[in-house]
Amino acid sequence: MSNLPEAREASLPRRLLAADPDRLPAVEVGVLVVGSGVAGLSTALALPRGTSVLLATKGRLGEGATRYAQGGIAAVTPAGLAGPTRRAGAGKQDDSAGRHLDDTLAAGAGLCDPVAVRVLVEEADAAVADLRARGVRFDQAGEGLLARTLEGGHSRPRILHAGGDATGAEIERALVAAVGDAGVPVAEHAFLVDLVTGTDGAVVGAVLADEAGGRSLVRAGAVVLASGGAGQLWTDTTNPALSTGDGMAAALRAGADLADLEFVQFHPTALHVPVDPRPLISEAMRGEGAVLRDLDGELVMAGRHPRGDLAPRDVVTRAMAARMAASGAAHLWLDATDVPAERLERRFPTILARCRAAGIEPTSAPIPVSPAAHYLMGGIRTDLHGRTSLPGLYAVGEAACTGVHGANRLASNSLLEGVVFAARIGRAIATAGATAGAAPPERPAGPAAPDGAPAGDPAATRAALRRLMTSSAGVLRSARGLGAAAEALAGLPTAFPARPDGWETANLVQLATALVELATRREESRGAHWREDFPDPSEAWRVRQMVALAPDGALVTGLLPLPSLAEAAR
Repeated sequence: MSNLPEAREASLPRRLLAADPDRLPAVEVGVLVVGSGVAGLSTALALPRGTSVLLATKGRLGEGATRYAQGGIAAVTPAGLAGPTRRAGAGKQDDSAGRHLDDTLAAGAGLCDPVAVRVLVEEADAAVADLRARGVRFDQAGEGLLARTLEGGHSRPRILHAGGDATGAEIERALVAAVGDAGVPVAEHAFLVDLVTGTDGAVVGAVLADEAGGRSLVRAGAVVLASGGAGQLWTDTTNPALSTGDGMAAALRAGADLADLEFVQFHPTALHVPVDPRPLISEAMRGEGAVLRDLDGELVMAGRHPRGDLAPRDVVTRAMAARMAASGAAHLWLDATDVPAERLERRFPTILARCRAAGIEPTSAPIPVSPAAHYLMGGIRTDLHGRTSLPGLYAVGEAACTGVHGANRLASNSLLEGVVFAARIGRAIATAGATAGAAPPERPAGPAAPDGAPAGDPAATRAALRRLMTSSAGVLRSARGLGAAAEALAGLPTAFPARPDGWETANLVQLATALVELATRREESRGAHWREDFPDPSEAWRVRQMVALAPDGALVTGLLPLPSLAEAAR
């Protein structure tokens, strides 16, 4: 392996629009925030008072992935330390940010940035306090105490939750209300088409499109991408239809570095029903005592890991995939029938309602489950303040790659990451200032997709892409499968009709191409990246990978050495 970047033979568009953005109708703001999940909403609220802000979302407020987060938010807080431990043997009642750090590093399989993780866990209490101040109503375990539960990979029950299993929905409700109270302007149904860069490469705005196809240029002193993940790359996903990686792909086209794209977390327990997205069965249900069984009733995780059903997600998912492949089963069972029905009703009302709508009664019968794409650990590479490799561009939430997740995200760290790093972006922008002015001419950006109606069929291409990624770049990977995927991707169109479904498909094709490249190069198994031809981790690969686009549209890859925790402490 070399530390020098390596150009690959690929030709991806650097822009989706051929038109000159300076000829579009324009507005000016201090900060443009793209995305309205926990990360985007928190960022809008964290910006300095007096900053002119526009919060743009391609759907409606409340339609993103945040509302699907069931389990909760992982945080060590004084208000939660005295809460009860519900699961026998779940661990001691004491906890600390240090233990949370250790658990996160262990789940990340040696690829977490320990400095970023330290920031995450040490600022967790302040993040929870901020959410409570914004009106989030966490479940209580008694007067003045926050209820908490256990999830896979955690050594202590530190997961705070709301509405039993409706934590994301409650956080989203409160933050949407807070944004409204603060008078933050919101543009719904505003699709991010391209970022606009100046002659020095700095991001100076973005092109947005509305439902009617009208396009406008938003000039901004800073752009924050909080646009979520790309779960729609796979046929089975817990992500909503909006999760097409638009912010990540736009950043890639603009010249920003992306990192860790090969690490994709497949949640082990999605409800096995033919709908898109697949309903999530929270890991917290296993924290309360549910167990995984095969179709013969045998325990799936027995002897597979010291923590059994509460092993890290990558371990559980691979064990399930192996059991299903060996037996030919399309699903396994999550058995919660030994958990008292009253507890299930109190803790998981949303899950029970979804199961019952599908004709399943979890209090008396096992739940059919199978793995589904859930979370992308990689994204736009940022520093500890959300700054990307391009001046003027920030990223936060699933669209960003802070390094806290490493090769495998620890359960319930994602909501926390969105709040913690949104606050840091707010402070960074306060220091740097973000006053919009006239944007300089756009930097020559290489090839652009034709601004018309090319031959690429968005629906057919997306369906083929999702099947390809599921079969060749899913839970189990190999050189043969990844090579076939790369060849097939090279044959897919990269330009589509200039409308949202076409732009989404172009974004997915670009991200898939970069992801498959990094997965092919990583010749080891680590965390959520499992290679059948390289089944063991390699110390030589204890590095992170990055990818960017050269001006001619070629992929460029490179390595990011990782400090140890001891080195980070110095």
